Amino acid sequence: MLQIRSLVAVVTVALCVAISAVSAAEDEALKQDAVSRVVGSHDPALSVNIGRVYVKQAALGAARDLLGERGKAAGLSKQQWNLNSPEWQSAEHELMQGVNELIERKVTNPAWVKEGWSQVISSTLNGEQADEIAVHFESEGGGLQRQVIEWFVGELTLQTYTFTDRLRYGVPGSEEEMRDLQIVTYERKGRFPPIYDLTKYPDAVRFASTDPGLKYFKAMVIQGVHALHTHLESVANEARTTIRSRADLIEPHIAHALSTRGAAGQ
Repeated sequence: MLQIRSLVAVVTVALCVAISAVSAAEDEALKQDAVSRVVGSHDPALSVNIGRVYVKQAALGAARDLLGERGKAAGLSKQQWNLNSPEWQSAEHELMQGVNELIERKVTNPAWVKEGWSQVISSTLNGEQADEIAVHFESEGGGLQRQVIEWFVGELTLQTYTFTDRLRYGVPGSEEEMRDLQIVTYERKGRFPPIYDLTKYPDAVRFASTDPGLKYFKAMVIQGVHALHTHLESVANEARTTIRSRADLIEPHIAHALSTRGAAGQ
């Protein structure tokens, strides 16, 4: 009888553990579904196009720094060796091979934005809170509020780079990316009136002043922006490293510049 009771106890405990594990798995699945709905409602276009400009300019900057260093070491003056020199341009073209493809894979494809924001939301909200925000964003006021958050995150991301002079206007070679960014920016900004009045939406007011809305907004403008920066810096460093590894490709172009203009500059 004692053995039977012990066996029943063991089976009971095992069943409880199994039920608990199933319940936890179901809760996690529901949470991930809610997180996916929140992330899926966001438009990543502004963040993507900021990233395209930044990585392209980071690559161009690395190539031009390298070209400047090698030209100076070879004895070419700035008048003989600069951005307008045909040999410089051909060397830069070689160094930049594959950069556009890298940007296409790791920046233009918005999966990285969604992945970064998913991680932020998952670590910030529980399933019920994520579901509440997903449902809120489906409403009229919530949809407008979502766009405001996207705009604010984009503005902070852009300021991170422009204030530190890592992203600049008028950089030759990044005209296409900058034009696309400006188009996306004007389109998004045009969706809003000069003053964003959300007070006619009670749910929007509550979202902006209490959790989980307040918690979500803070996470997006701090961790959300940081997630974007971390990924873009990784891609930019990959481009810089690749360009530096190709330094020897510059030598034939420098040799040609020396042979055609070196003597005239002495």
